[in-house]
Amino acid sequence: MNYYNASEIIEITGLGKSAVYKLINDLNTKLKREFPGTLIVRGKVPKWYFEKKLMINEIKKGNEEK
Repeated sequence: MNYYNASEIIEITGLGKSAVYKLINDLNTKLKREFPGTLIVRGKVPKWYFEKKLMINEIKKGNEEK
């Protein structure tokens, strides 16, 4: 699937449930602002957007180099 749901984001970030839902809402709001007309799936965020905004790939790459 091309979306992260709340439980996956909890695993990735270690945040609590309410913080994750706020994060998803904030990211989806920014996504809608950056890309008008984008369809938003409530309670989920596109993987590419989540990783772009939280720089997950950079963190993974940095950990692999250690």
